[in-house]
Amino acid sequence: MTREKKRGHISVLLIAAAVFGVASISSADTKSLQEDERTSKLELFFRAHHCPAPFLIPDYVAAADANSIDYRLLPAVSVRESTCGRHARLNNRWGWNSAKSGFESLAHGIHYIARELVSGRYYRGKTIEGKLRMYNPNPNYPGEIRKLMLEIESD
Repeated sequence: MTREKKRGHISVLLIAAAVFGVASISSADTKSLQEDERTSKLELFFRAHHCPAPFLIPDYVAAADANSIDYRLLPAVSVRESTCGRHARLNNRWGWNSAKSGFESLAHGIHYIARELVSGRYYRGKTIEGKLRMYNPNPNYPGEIRKLMLEIESD
Protein backbone atom coordinates (compact mmCIF):
# COMPACT_ATOMS: atom_id res chain seq x y z
CA MET A 1 0.00 0.00 0.00
CA THR A 2 1.31 3.43 -0.86
CA ARG A 3 2.02 6.03 1.80
CA GLU A 4 -0.86 8.07 0.45
CA LYS A 5 -3.29 5.17 0.96
CA LYS A 6 -1.93 4.56 4.48
CA ARG A 7 -2.39 8.24 5.28
CA GLY A 8 -5.88 7.96 3.85
CA HIS A 9 -6.69 5.03 6.14
CA ILE A 10 -5.36 6.94 9.13
CA SER A 11 -7.37 10.01 8.08
CA VAL A 12 -10.51 7.87 7.91
CA LEU A 13 -9.79 6.68 11.46
CA LEU A 14 -9.39 10.27 12.65
CA ILE A 15 -12.63 11.34 10.95
CA ALA A 16 -14.45 8.36 12.45
CA ALA A 17 -13.06 9.26 15.85
CA ALA A 18 -14.39 12.80 15.51
CA VAL A 19 -17.83 11.67 14.28
CA PHE A 20 -18.26 9.04 16.98
CA GLY A 21 -16.83 11.15 19.77
CA VAL A 22 -13.63 9.21 20.36
CA ALA A 23 -11.11 11.53 21.98
CA SER A 24 -8.06 10.32 20.09
CA ILE A 25 -6.56 7.59 18.00
CA SER A 26 -3.35 6.30 19.51
CA SER A 27 -0.22 5.35 17.64
CA ALA A 28 -0.94 1.78 18.79
CA ASP A 29 -4.21 1.92 16.83
CA THR A 30 -2.45 3.07 13.67
CA LYS A 31 0.27 0.45 14.18
CA SER A 32 -2.46 -2.19 14.57
CA LEU A 33 -4.02 -1.01 11.29
CA GLN A 34 -0.67 -1.39 9.51
CA GLU A 35 -0.18 -4.87 11.01
CA ASP A 36 -3.66 -5.87 9.81
CA GLU A 37 -2.76 -4.64 6.33
CA ARG A 38 0.40 -6.73 6.30
CA THR A 39 -1.50 -9.78 7.49
CA SER A 40 -4.18 -9.46 4.84
CA LYS A 41 -1.61 -8.79 2.10
CA LEU A 42 0.36 -11.90 3.03
CA GLU A 43 -2.83 -13.97 3.19
CA LEU A 44 -3.77 -12.88 -0.35
CA PHE A 45 -0.23 -13.52 -1.60
CA PHE A 46 -0.02 -17.03 -0.15
CA ARG A 47 -3.48 -17.92 -1.46
CA ALA A 48 -2.66 -16.56 -4.93
CA HIS A 49 0.41 -18.83 -5.03
CA HIS A 50 -1.54 -21.84 -3.69
CA CYS A 51 0.80 -22.16 -0.75
CA PRO A 52 0.21 -25.07 1.62
CA ALA A 53 -1.00 -24.33 5.12
CA PRO A 54 0.07 -23.25 7.59
CA PHE A 55 0.87 -19.79 6.25
CA LEU A 56 2.55 -18.71 9.53
CA ILE A 57 1.74 -15.07 8.86
CA PRO A 58 2.10 -13.99 12.51
CA ASP A 59 5.59 -15.52 12.55
CA TYR A 60 6.63 -13.74 9.34
CA VAL A 61 5.41 -10.39 10.70
CA ALA A 62 6.91 -10.92 14.18
CA ALA A 63 10.29 -12.03 12.79
CA ALA A 64 10.38 -9.05 10.42
CA ASP A 65 9.55 -6.63 13.23
CA ALA A 66 12.01 -8.22 15.69
CA ASN A 67 14.83 -7.99 13.15
CA SER A 68 13.84 -4.75 11.39
CA ILE A 69 13.56 -6.33 7.96
CA ASP A 70 10.89 -5.97 5.33
CA TYR A 71 7.96 -8.26 6.17
CA ARG A 72 7.69 -9.26 2.50
CA LEU A 73 11.23 -10.62 2.18
CA LEU A 74 10.93 -14.14 3.59
CA PRO A 75 7.48 -14.85 2.08
CA ALA A 76 8.89 -13.85 -1.32
CA VAL A 77 11.93 -16.07 -0.80
CA SER A 78 9.67 -19.00 0.14
CA VAL A 79 7.70 -18.66 -3.11
CA ARG A 80 10.88 -18.46 -5.17
CA GLU A 81 12.84 -21.18 -3.39
CA SER A 82 10.26 -23.91 -2.73
CA THR A 83 7.11 -22.77 -4.52
CA CYS A 84 5.99 -21.56 -1.10
CA GLY A 85 6.54 -24.90 0.56
CA ARG A 86 5.08 -27.23 -2.04
CA HIS A 87 8.61 -28.47 -2.80
CA ALA A 88 10.12 -27.99 0.64
CA ARG A 89 11.67 -30.57 2.88
CA LEU A 90 12.90 -30.59 6.46
CA ASN A 91 10.76 -27.54 7.36
CA ASN A 92 12.88 -25.45 5.00
CA ARG A 93 10.67 -23.41 2.66
CA TRP A 94 13.41 -20.86 1.96
CA GLY A 95 16.19 -22.93 0.42
CA TRP A 96 18.42 -22.12 3.39
CA ASN A 97 21.87 -23.73 3.12
CA SER A 98 21.04 -24.81 -0.44
CA ALA A 99 18.15 -26.82 1.09
CA LYS A 100 20.68 -29.25 2.62
CA SER A 101 19.55 -28.60 6.17
CA GLY A 102 16.26 -28.00 7.90
CA PHE A 103 14.61 -26.62 11.01
CA GLU A 104 12.78 -28.12 13.97
CA SER A 105 9.67 -26.27 12.77
CA LEU A 106 8.61 -23.83 10.07
CA ALA A 107 8.27 -21.06 12.67
CA HIS A 108 11.81 -21.73 13.89
CA GLY A 109 13.04 -21.45 10.29
CA ILE A 110 11.36 -18.08 9.80
CA HIS A 111 12.87 -16.61 12.96
CA TYR A 112 16.30 -18.16 12.39
CA ILE A 113 16.66 -16.92 8.82
CA ALA A 114 15.37 -13.44 9.72
CA ARG A 115 18.06 -13.19 12.42
CA GLU A 116 20.76 -14.49 10.09
CA LEU A 117 19.84 -11.98 7.38
CA VAL A 118 20.50 -9.21 9.88
CA SER A 119 23.38 -10.47 11.99
CA GLY A 120 24.86 -13.50 10.21
CA ARG A 121 28.44 -13.03 9.10
CA TYR A 122 27.60 -13.26 5.38
CA TYR A 123 24.70 -10.80 5.59
CA ARG A 124 25.52 -8.30 8.34
CA GLY A 125 25.73 -4.70 7.15
CA LYS A 126 24.58 -5.43 3.61
CA THR A 127 21.71 -3.81 1.77
CA ILE A 128 18.77 -6.01 0.84
CA GLU A 129 20.33 -6.32 -2.63
CA GLY A 130 23.62 -7.47 -1.11
CA LYS A 131 21.85 -9.92 1.19
CA LEU A 132 19.96 -11.41 -1.75
CA ARG A 133 23.16 -11.76 -3.80
CA MET A 134 24.74 -13.67 -0.91
CA TYR A 135 21.61 -15.78 -0.44
CA ASN A 136 21.55 -16.91 -4.07
CA PRO A 137 24.34 -16.01 -6.52
CA ASN A 138 22.03 -16.15 -9.56
CA PRO A 139 22.27 -12.59 -10.99
CA ASN A 140 18.50 -12.56 -11.63
CA TYR A 141 17.64 -13.57 -8.06
CA PRO A 142 17.41 -10.10 -6.43
CA GLY A 143 15.08 -8.91 -9.19
CA GLU A 144 12.91 -11.99 -8.87
CA ILE A 145 12.55 -11.47 -5.12
CA ARG A 146 11.85 -7.73 -5.53
CA LYS A 147 9.13 -8.57 -8.06
CA LEU A 148 7.47 -10.95 -5.61
CA MET A 149 7.77 -8.37 -2.83
CA LEU A 150 6.04 -5.80 -5.04
CA GLU A 151 3.31 -8.33 -5.73
CA ILE A 152 2.65 -8.59 -1.99
CA GLU A 153 2.42 -4.81 -1.68
CA SER A 154 0.07 -4.47 -4.65
CA ASP A 155 -2.50 -6.88 -3.18
